[in-house]
Amino acid sequence: MPLQKDVDFKFQMLLVLAMMTWGLSWTNGKILGNYNSVEIIILWRFFFAALFFFPILIISKVSILPPLISIPSITLNASLITFYNIFYFAGTKYGYASTGGVLVTTLNPILTTIILGLLFKKRIPEKDWFALILAVIGSSLITQIWNINQSLIIKTGNIYFLGASLSWVCVTINTSISKKYINYMTYTFWSFFFGFLISFLFASNKNIFIVFDYDWIFWTNLIIISIGAMAFGQSIYFKATSILGPQKASSYILMVPITAVFFAIILLGESINYFTMLGGSLSLIAILIINKKTNRNLN
Repeated sequence: MPLQKDVDFKFQMLLVLAMMTWGLSWTNGKILGNYNSVEIIILWRFFFAALFFFPILIISKVSILPPLISIPSITLNASLITFYNIFYFAGTKYGYASTGGVLVTTLNPILTTIILGLLFKKRIPEKDWFALILAVIGSSLITQIWNINQSLIIKTGNIYFLGASLSWVCVTINTSISKKYINYMTYTFWSFFFGFLISFLFASNKNIFIVFDYDWIFWTNLIIISIGAMAFGQSIYFKATSILGPQKASSYILMVPITAVFFAIILLGESINYFTMLGGSLSLIAILIINKKTNRNLN
């Protein structure tokens, strides 16, 4: 029993670190967007994520080659992650990293609940409807929807953050379906590798090797966002779900918007307004309400 507690504690610490890399990635994205086009940054992000994830795949002793039946799902997943990255970098370029970290992270589980309910015609409990109403109010406060016009919604980056959130919801649903016929680790690696191939098509007419002329600030942020957030963060999170259980592991995601705001203030000097704080708080409460129902079903 003491040994098990020690293992749990170590993974909890690793999970905290993984969530911090996810929160920090919003600041990384903002900094990287000042260097070059989105296509080149996404290309190298996928490259280093796949390169670092491969030895993790070997150590895990799971099947390296994916079953043929999973290829369409992997291709779709890689495409969705590519679009997520396009929206993600566009949003951080035009908007605040802190706003993106709060808005996208809190919207994901909420939109997933709605879309799953519509697709599979599942009845949404009254408790979840209350949570969804809270989430709509929270998101409206974060985006300050009463001030939005056609030019402002692009200028603030909020339209891109919404696109990123919808893209990741589709990734979540597609990944959940794929687990029936492929190991998550194998699936993740090939999603990164196919993402690299897809992003290469977008960047093929550009000088992709220009990144080697950039300074240490660029490379530090690229390594953190590729190896830290994508490869390390995802592998630790999914491993933690098997050791700590999905209930406990999923609760740690609530750290992401908090750390996203923290790093944006410290490293970018962003100021956080009351609407973002209040809206983020309401959205976090909404996630807790939805997770409470989900967790009970898992036990």
